[in-house]
Amino acid sequence: MGSFGLLIGATLGGNLTPIGASANITGIGILRKEGYEVSAPTFMKISVPFTLAAVISGYLLNWFIWS
Repeated sequence: MGSFGLLIGATLGGNLTPIGASANITGIGILRKEGYEVSAPTFMKISVPFTLAAVISGYLLNWFIWS
């Protein structure tokens, strides 16, 4: 389970925040170029539910396989 904790910690920043991954920065830059402004709270309204779903499903899968 220790490696799962490391996996969660290493990926949450990229999933939760607009500056956590280079793909997020690139995507927001493209949106700004097209005239759309994406703030951090707006980004997180979408990213938090998806991140929670990924973490919970990953935890359950890990628990079912290795418990």
